[in-house]
Amino acid sequence: MKLGRTLASRAEQTSALPVVFIPSRRNGRRFAVVSNVLSAAGIHHRAVFPLLRLLRLGKLERSAIDSDYCQAGWRMPANPPLLITDQPEAADRASKVIEISYDLTTAAGRPLSSDEVYHPILFHPGQISDEAYAKAEVLSDNRNRPLSLLFAGNCDPATYDTPDMAREFGLLNRHELHQLARQLPCELTVFPRTPEELEALVSQAVESGKPLGKLVWIDTQDFRIPAEQWLELVARANFFVCTPGVRYPWCQNLNEAMACGTVPVLQYPRLYNPALADGTDSLTFSGKADFEAAVRKALAMPENGVKPLSAAARKYHADHLSLSRIATEIRAFAADPERHRLVWYLAGKP
Repeated sequence: MKLGRTLASRAEQTSALPVVFIPSRRNGRRFAVVSNVLSAAGIHHRAVFPLLRLLRLGKLERSAIDSDYCQAGWRMPANPPLLITDQPEAADRASKVIEISYDLTTAAGRPLSSDEVYHPILFHPGQISDEAYAKAEVLSDNRNRPLSLLFAGNCDPATYDTPDMAREFGLLNRHELHQLARQLPCELTVFPRTPEELEALVSQAVESGKPLGKLVWIDTQDFRIPAEQWLELVARANFFVCTPGVRYPWCQNLNEAMACGTVPVLQYPRLYNPALADGTDSLTFSGKADFEAAVRKALAMPENGVKPLSAAARKYHADHLSLSRIATEIRAFAADPERHRLVWYLAGKP
């Protein structure tokens, strides 16, 4: 009898939890983002996967469900109090739904209603925590930055040299931008191949008392930046070249850079809502023809020019891309009995 009451109690507790239902393996990273945001916001929730999928979760998904705030299972409760899903047909299962929409391009260029939130990207899923965002905020105050312009990321052409960016978004892909950087005059660029070479460049700039006047391009196939050192590296630069990802333009590097007060240099300012503004919170270029001009502008900008851009980038991040912002939106929606549907525009693929 006691066991029966315990099982019934657990079932009731589970049915009272918000449910995250993002079943496709291709969007496992999106599940990890959503679950980690809920955990960081202190929201207990249940992750529901098809049974076979539950047995084959990836590393990021397993890390997310290991949180004290997440339970995982394969049975969908009959009427969850809140359902977060990218499956519109599942919406009638709950009285309140946060619909994950991957249709960012149509939402980027228009005013949004109070029941829409455009938050395409956050930090790396493994870094979505109050601690990581607080660390970035502290680092953003640093104005003693030895690097003028930085890129760091995987540049493997087998992964990044695809036609998707041009076909779907009219953008240069990461491999193409890497090749453009390689073609710049040698006095504008340097490509460190080891951690020691990178540190030598930083030391050179520190000793000179002014930022290194070159684009420092790190292909992490040559050497990886440890995750615990990533934000410190980003915060060492005034500007960061924000290249597209594999499947879509929005990249976590832009989010991390702006959180650290590092100004993004990018080709796709209008794919954010509100759009990023050249010369205000970012530097932008339209394609191959003016990429070098954007690089030269970043390298030549004095501190009194960089400082207001850095402050504006920090503010944009706080207002539109921060963990606090999306957590506040979700809490407000969940607490309002008059609201039943919220659309969250998140970078992913249907």
